[in-house]
Amino acid sequence: MNSIALSRKQFSDLKQMVYTISGINLHEGKLELLKSKIAKRMRVTRKSFNEYLTYLNNNEHEVIEFIDTVTTNHSFFFRENKSIAHIVNQLGALPDSSKRKIRIWCAACSTGDEPYTIGIQLAAHGLPFSILATDISHSVLATATRGIYRNDKLKNVPRDLLHRYFQKGSGKYRGFVRIKKEIASHVRFERFNLVTDSPPKDQFDAISCRNVMIYFDPPTSEKVVNKLYQCVNTKGYFAIGNAESLMNMNHRFKSIAKIPSLYIK
Repeated sequence: MNSIALSRKQFSDLKQMVYTISGINLHEGKLELLKSKIAKRMRVTRKSFNEYLTYLNNNEHEVIEFIDTVTTNHSFFFRENKSIAHIVNQLGALPDSSKRKIRIWCAACSTGDEPYTIGIQLAAHGLPFSILATDISHSVLATATRGIYRNDKLKNVPRDLLHRYFQKGSGKYRGFVRIKKEIASHVRFERFNLVTDSPPKDQFDAISCRNVMIYFDPPTSEKVVNKLYQCVNTKGYFAIGNAESLMNMNHRFKSIAKIPSLYIK
């Protein structure tokens, strides 16, 4: 760590590159964190400090891997589930809910805990569904696609749903579970950059974009929110993280009483 002397210009250039590609705003307080993450990626790539900075500047894939080490992929099943449960209950109460496929976009899916959580609840209600789950990070998408998780990520899963939708591991997978195919087969994982990529042409009954805007500055958050607004059906839902807010943004979503992290179009 001490051998990494990140100059003010290097920090400024790195900050600008990360912001341009991902929208993540790295403030001055992140300097020491950045140095530690650079050291980690230097070990992985087996490059010296100067070699790594050159490599980072010329390799977008490595930028994404670097960003992935800076952000916190702290996720688990049924996290902040009040808004998700409300969405599932409301969609399930629609007259045509059992006759058409409910379409959900989980726009910052991390390691897959959230889209699978949504799928489990839709399946438990007997609702046909299709979930698009996206993230900027290659590594978290690989984890999500595998669908294998440590038992400690399941502490909030109701017992009946745990037995119904997870397969218990044995042997080298003791202490792990796999999400069952009846859920996984309805979830499609794709890489998507919320800041730079064009939104899908599809329309969704609900979009979840939770705990990612905490890394954005207000203009970037507003841009992302309005981009996602285009993809929500009329009377569709938009969920953000409990620590996030749409206050002081120009947007057309309407808040839902008593559920501060949930909005409707």
